[in-house]
This record gives sequence, C-alpha cells and structure tokens, in this order.
Amino acid sequence: MTDPSPQSAERLVVVGSGGRPYREYSFRSLHTEYVLSAVLSAEPTWQRAYLDSYVVADLSDPVAIADAVLTLAGADSTRVAVMTWDETAVEATAEAAAKLGLPQLSPEAARHCRDKYATRTLMAEAGLAAVRHRLVTTADEAVAAAAEFGWPVVLKPRALAGSIGVTRADDATQVRAAFALAAGAAFATLPTGHGILVEEYLDGPEISVDSAVHDGEVHVVHIARKRLGFAPYFEEVGHLVAASYDEPWEEGVRELVAGAHRVLGVTTGVTHAEVRLTSRGPRLIELNARLGGDLIPFISAFATGIDLVRVAAELSFGRLPDLTPTLRRTAEVRFVYADTDGRARPLDLTAAAAVPGIAHTAALAEPGDRLLLPPRQAIPRLAALVAVGPYETACRQVLDSAHAAVDRSVDPLAEPGTEATA
Repeated sequence: MTDPSPQSAERLVVVGSGGRPYREYSFRSLHTEYVLSAVLSAEPTWQRAYLDSYVVADLSDPVAIADAVLTLAGADSTRVAVMTWDETAVEATAEAAAKLGLPQLSPEAARHCRDKYATRTLMAEAGLAAVRHRLVTTADEAVAAAAEFGWPVVLKPRALAGSIGVTRADDATQVRAAFALAAGAAFATLPTGHGILVEEYLDGPEISVDSAVHDGEVHVVHIARKRLGFAPYFEEVGHLVAASYDEPWEEGVRELVAGAHRVLGVTTGVTHAEVRLTSRGPRLIELNARLGGDLIPFISAFATGIDLVRVAAELSFGRLPDLTPTLRRTAEVRFVYADTDGRARPLDLTAAAAVPGIAHTAALAEPGDRLLLPPRQAIPRLAALVAVGPYETACRQVLDSAHAAVDRSVDPLAEPGTEATA
C-alpha cells in the first residue's frame, strides 16, 4: 500500500481499474480531491501513485466488495463513498453499496442496464420508442426472427460491452454467421450463454449522451458523435464532443434518455446512453450505468470544462456538483488501427503529438501484442489521438494530419497453426 498526503477528509473507494491508457486520467483527477482507495482484482502497478490504500478482492462478489470498503473506511465509515467505472463490476458494486447504505445505483437498476434484453423489454412495455427484438438461443430461431422483422437486422450478445460480438446481417446466411460470432464472444468476466438478441436494424448516425443523475433528475452534460468502422461490425473508432449542438433531434433525444432512466430505475450516478438518430426518431441502443469508456469523459473536459469523473464521485457522496460548462470547444478522440493483422511494433507518437491542435496521444498496444482486426479481436487498437479545436472540421483536419504521422505497420504473424495466442 502507498500513503500519499490526503487532500480531503472524505474517502472515496473506486471498485476496479481499467487499463492505464484509458483510465489513468480518472485516478489522476480523483486523488487530489479525496483520500482515494481502491478495490482491485490484482495488486496495483501504476495505480499505486494515486492510492492511499487498496484491497485485492473478487470484483464479482458484492460481499467481498462490501467487506473491502469497510476495511478501507476504518473507523470513519460515515465519510466514505464507493463508485465504479468498470462495466464488469457495475452490478456487484451496486449490491455492495446497498448493503452498506451508501448512495449508488440500485441493484435492480444495475441489472436492468446490464441486461440488454431487460432494457428492451422494459422500454417496450413503457411504450418508449420501442425497438423490435427477440431473444434467441439457436441460429434457426435467429433466422426466423430476422425474416419476421425484415432485413437488415442486428445480432448482439445479451450482456457484453464495447460492441463486442455485435453484427449487422443482411440475409439468412449472414444471420447464421452473426449468431455464431455473438454466441462465441466474450469480455472479461461478463456473463455469456444467456441468449442472443436479434433486433431490427436502426438506420441513421449514432450518438452517445452522458448525464448526471441526482434524486431521479437527469442532467445531460454532453452529447457526443460516435465514429463507427469495420462494417458490418460496430467497432467504435472515435468520438467527438462538440462545443454546442443546435439540432432538431436534440429535444427528442433528451426526452428519450430521461424516459429510459425512469423506466430502468436509474436515480443516481453518471450514465452513458447510446442512441441512434433513425428516420423514425431517436431510438435507445443501451443505457450504461457508469462513466463512458473510450476516453469520452476525458475529451468532454476539454470541450466543456466539466470533469465527469469528479461529478460521478460527488454523486457517490450524495451531492450534485455545479454542471455549468466553463468551456465551449470541440474535442475528438480517434483510435489508430493497423492496416493488417500482426504483432505491434514499438510505437513513436512524437510526430503525431507535435501536430498543432493535438492535446493528447497514447500508445494502446505493447510491442509484441497480437492484433487481429475486427471482429476477430476486441478493440485491437494501436494508439489514441485527441484533438481540440473550435469546431468539428478543425478537429478532423488535425486528426487527419496526426493519423498520417503514425507508423501503422506491424510485424507479420507466423504461419497459421504455429502462431501462439497472445
């Protein structure tokens, strides 16, 4: 354990971590404001610099998490809060907080958000911009559902994350391939084997909406444009938080997101909703009961001046912080992929970082990492590039220049059958 000088008398316990390139900014933001502790699945490495204390525990076990929080709180348990941004720990953390009587998402709401079938069912029952869907367990059932809905359709695992195993299918043959992909998909400790969702295809661009929820009131902090790639898969290759929006769909999106929180029972915390702007109006894809991933809160701070990580922490103490934007800029993250499968080489981002307008660069693959392009591997990224500018076009131009400055070549894989799995 480490013992830095505390900056606050309040102890915040973070459950889980995430990878350093994606979540270090969160630890950095919190450790200057609170006495920061963590419940981790393994001994900390880079996290140590930000932690006052930690406990290693099973992050799928709410009792173990609750016991760890009590241990970390010590005698002053009335001044502790708990939070997580780790998708694999959302349900267990909610249950642990309920056991301890701490402000947090309810266990029922956590289950509603984590289970995509539950989300779809509750939204349909409430008459909230329902999406035709069916839970299936065989490829034949998937083909039958798709034929009923009409082509194209989307198949997805019931309870994974990060668009893993999500595929568009345009005919019966593609449905069978998509079913096999979804059924075989996995992500960390998230549950599998509980069925595959077949859904009508939602046309139009995709956005995400991050909100602060306090006492059941939903405060939208930002709306981000999502960049998708590698069709017919739904790999998220970037995100943009604009300085401002003046779009005809904005009011409808806000109403849909607020309604989804109400129907799913989400009354507190920072949430990340994904929405499609279809020709029939906005449709909810899913509501995540946690901070957004993919550096979205990080770029939001560049664009709005609002630190969503600290907002989430304050909500965990039962307080709603000031959500007034202090900046009106545009920020965008673009993820860099290799052009082919291969093993990552040492990555030099110096030239990309030197492009005017680039605010942040990070290598996401270690030398020697085995990278297989979607859908064969989850999120096989080389690097992240963040640009900040006055508007969307400016960010795109900066990112185009920086992206061109990154050497995306990789070492070839060995012959099939001889390549060891990384």
